[in-house]
Amino acid sequence: MPAAVTLDQICSEFRQEIMDRSLLPGTKLSESSLCRRWKVSRTPIREALRRLESEGLISSSRYKGFTVNPISMEDMENLYTIMISLDSLAGRLATPILCRDPKRLKALEQVCRDMARFMKNGDAKNYIRKNLEFHFFILHACGNPWLVRILENLHVQTNRFIVNALYIPRRMEKSCQEHLEILKRLRRGDEKGVERTIARHFRVALSDLRNELGKPF
Repeated sequence: MPAAVTLDQICSEFRQEIMDRSLLPGTKLSESSLCRRWKVSRTPIREALRRLESEGLISSSRYKGFTVNPISMEDMENLYTIMISLDSLAGRLATPILCRDPKRLKALEQVCRDMARFMKNGDAKNYIRKNLEFHFFILHACGNPWLVRILENLHVQTNRFIVNALYIPRRMEKSCQEHLEILKRLRRGDEKGVERTIARHFRVALSDLRNELGKPF
């Protein structure tokens, strides 16, 4: 008999589907359909929906129920402005820890190899999953739990834009090279270099999105 699904599992899958745009902005979420899908009662479904609402991914109204939130160019600008500062800070803090840990560096190298493989295959959905894994790997080594908490939510939000960015010609290839450059500087223990490279990585992505996506999506 399969194990009962947990609230965290439900939330995690919902987040992933919103991030990779399997659930598009404006999609209405039916509690009864979700109960059937997960084979659970309404209670864990409602708790999961409330959690995603608190994260800003969905919203609720008295008559329409829960709906996946739209995302706008203004949202994109605001989120990336924060990410440029905070994710690069996390990278700088994590560098002296990771550069002395061959085991973790080897694991991060494998993430980069996976990203390169998905890039070559044009597999944007799995590339995005590995992209998030790469940034979370560094984030969780930064040693600052408050920064981790803030950036985990911001990465979930910005991943919705990354989906669009990766369909821009050559953006996935550029992204892959940028991650390899971050890894190279991590290996060297170059704290300032990691900080600058991560900041540039997000600035380039934002610039590409500005040029290609001049409307809400």
